[in-house]
Formats: sequence, structure tokens, C-alpha cells
Amino acid sequence: MAEPQAGLRIELGCGPNKRPGFVGIDNQRFPGVDIALDVNIDKLPFADDSVEYLYSSHAFEHFENYPFILQEIFRVCRPGATVEIWTPYGKSNDGLLFGHHTFFTETHFKHICYEYDRFYLQESPGFFEWKASHYNLFPGIVEELRSMRISLEFALDHMFNIALEWGAFLCVRKDAPCAPGPQVPERTYFYGRSEPAV
Repeated sequence: MAEPQAGLRIELGCGPNKRPGFVGIDNQRFPGVDIALDVNIDKLPFADDSVEYLYSSHAFEHFENYPFILQEIFRVCRPGATVEIWTPYGKSNDGLLFGHHTFFTETHFKHICYEYDRFYLQESPGFFEWKASHYNLFPGIVEELRSMRISLEFALDHMFNIALEWGAFLCVRKDAPCAPGPQVPERTYFYGRSEPAV
């Protein structure tokens, strides 16, 4: 096991474009990958409660063994750690590409964070608190929906290709035995990951 490090930040599925300041983990030895392992079956080589930030971008949809992966993330993350997971939005053309095993929508994080948190975390006391969702929208879609008098929230729930990708921001909570109930994350909408759309 690696020794705990202050401010340890890790990226799962970093590929050749690791986020600066993060320890990169991937199942292939791309340039810049610090640790090569298969997150579906291999334990993360970090001590319990040693990670303050976990980031993953366009990798989770390729994973398969979610209970194991989430238990490992929960184990290595310290209380209060942030888990930031970006995937293609499940109800989009990008979400349905070859190689994607799961088409992530809000329902997945409802299951993970509070509806079935014991299935995913099993004996580990605590839960993931779903703090926020950031949506990268199809260019111009807000204006087009307004012209049709359709709300963005309705469109996200019932229409296709509204969001191209999205990020779920979770907080690791280890101060309760399980999720206390439903969670309502803050929603923000962007064209790209930084330009506000509304």
C-alpha cells in the first residue's frame, strides 16, 4: 500500500491526457500514466482515507464492476473528499458509442447515492452525497427550446441529445451508517465545461 499523502488527487482512466497535479491510473501504459491496473478487478494502491479528490472523465462508461469500483473509491477517499465523474450523457448520440457499457443518467446516481447505497457500498458505513450535476449542452439548445416553449428540465428528462456530457460531483460522507434519504443536487448548465448556458 502506498503511504498516505497530503492532498492526494487521483484520476481514474486518465489515458494519455492526465489532469495536471493528479496521479494517473489507467489499464494501459500510456505516456503519463503513473499506475497501470484494471479498476474492475484490482484494488487501488492507496491507503484508506488518503485521497482528497478523485476525478474521472469519459472512463466510467467503459467500466463494468461498479460495486467493486465504488467500494474502492469510497475506501481510499477521506471524509469530505470530492469525487468528480464525467461521462457522455446517456440520452445522447455520444452516450451510445461503441465500447460504452453503461449509458449514465441521473437514475444511476440516485441508485448509487441513496436508493441502493447499501448494494454499492455494502458493509462500508457512509454514503456518497450527490452535491451537483454539471451539464454540457448541445450548442444552441437552450435558445431553441425557449422558442418552442419547452423547459430545459423537461427536455433533459424526456428528450434526446439535449446534453452531450455531464459531470456528477459527489462528497464522501463517512459520518452516518447509510444515506439518510433522497438527495437533490444543484444543477448547472454549460456550453462546453465553462461557458454558462443559462
